[in-house]
Amino acid sequence: MALYLTKPINIPIGASEQEALRRISKSLNVKPSQIDDWRLHKRSVDARDKSAVRFVCSYVVQTDAIPSNAAAYRPQVNVLNSVPKLATDKRCVVVGAGPAGLFAALYLVKCGLDVTVIERGSDIAQREGKVNGFFGGGQLDENCNVQFGLGGAGAFSDGKLTTGTSSPLIYTVFDELVRFGAPRDILTSALPHIGTDKLKPLVANMRDRIISHGGKFLFDTAVTDFSVSDGVVTGVEINANGEIKRISADFVILACGHSARDTFQTLYSRGADMSFKPFAVGLRIEHEREFINKAQYGELFASHRDLGSASYKLVNNCPDGRGCYSFCMCPGGTVVAASSELEALVVNGMSDYARNAPNSNSAIVVTVNADDLAAFGYGKDVFSGLRFQRDLERKAYGLGGGNYVAPCQNAADFIADVPSASAVITPSYPRGIQLANLRSLLPKAISDDLASSLAYFNGKIKGFADYGLLTGVETRTSSPVRITRGDGFQSNIRNLYPAGEGAGYAGGIVSSAVDGLRVAMALAKRLG
Repeated sequence: MALYLTKPINIPIGASEQEALRRISKSLNVKPSQIDDWRLHKRSVDARDKSAVRFVCSYVVQTDAIPSNAAAYRPQVNVLNSVPKLATDKRCVVVGAGPAGLFAALYLVKCGLDVTVIERGSDIAQREGKVNGFFGGGQLDENCNVQFGLGGAGAFSDGKLTTGTSSPLIYTVFDELVRFGAPRDILTSALPHIGTDKLKPLVANMRDRIISHGGKFLFDTAVTDFSVSDGVVTGVEINANGEIKRISADFVILACGHSARDTFQTLYSRGADMSFKPFAVGLRIEHEREFINKAQYGELFASHRDLGSASYKLVNNCPDGRGCYSFCMCPGGTVVAASSELEALVVNGMSDYARNAPNSNSAIVVTVNADDLAAFGYGKDVFSGLRFQRDLERKAYGLGGGNYVAPCQNAADFIADVPSASAVITPSYPRGIQLANLRSLLPKAISDDLASSLAYFNGKIKGFADYGLLTGVETRTSSPVRITRGDGFQSNIRNLYPAGEGAGYAGGIVSSAVDGLRVAMALAKRLG
């Protein structure tokens, strides 16, 4: 009995299984009775015709017949189900408990290595308490917040699993995420997401699995230095509640995330090859969820029970050569306080799995490169991007009036460069907002690109700027540095393996997890 993957098939919203099977058999040019089994492979929404929104689906079909419009299907492999067993007493320290660190640690403990994961933030329950306390008006913990703690920055996000990368390891990541508690529909959705509410127990389950294989975790423990001897890393220095210790290690996987600025600077001082990496900055735009649903699905399907909250993806090529695009779109979500440094303000987006909050939001960001930052007055070196990020965040804090109150402006007023008298919608940012001119926050070239792009997007989604509220500032789109690594994934400091988004080799949950696996597999192969 052979397996086949169908070409995309149009399926009406609300169609029964019998209707889906009828359409599958018609597309394959076989009788329904000749199909022994079938399952959904991928599903997306086609809303180009607002009067007939539909699903576009592909299926894996089992049949003895020779079908049309299908290709032979080979089941994908989860590499964590067959890791090499290594007879070794080597010790590996993994710095950071985000997706890259967790997947690298899981692979290596299953191989038999002695693995210790060091995380500057707290375990997930304590972290959630600290984050919610900050959202409610409490003090910021610089080591435990939206950026730092078990699960990394992704644990307080929409939990999007879309990725521009292509790797056979993506299946392993998805299969493991389901095993640890993610909804099974991530395996079939064209725009998969987990939601922050489901990510928190998921990372706890992943932590427990690593521990069950002999792995160890040190939470509330910051790596403050790297022990390097003759160009080889031999361990790390840690600060655990004020107590300084050294931990020896044969290998160090550095998966510290894109906000570990002190770690970047320490590593550079130890001689690691690093370079500036282009990234993007901008503002977060927020609309009422119902507005986005109607704009994307039309009046007829906007509230259909089989359609989730609508998303969008917008791109504009600006006349000056920069790109402006929507980023980290959170349907039915909230704008969150994502600061990790005192008196510096950063925003991000977050959604639960249900995506049923009153508003939807996304970042609207503009790319910046080394020449841009030199022109803006931030120099042209490894840390010019870091300085730019930090300066924008401090300006945003001041523009909001302090206490992590966020500066806001109606998108139409931003385009017109005039103050807003009142917010066009009720904002979701938890620590309060202050109406301000956000053009004063950003370099003129970036503000102008944002304004022209918002006007352009207003034509793509009618009313996008007219009914949108901007909140500043969005700076943590990706790492502003890249830690150079060679063919074997090592830094020029031998036995040091930079991994994930912080190292500059990934962007988002899936690509970070994949990179963590790649690094771990390379290390295991070296030892095998």
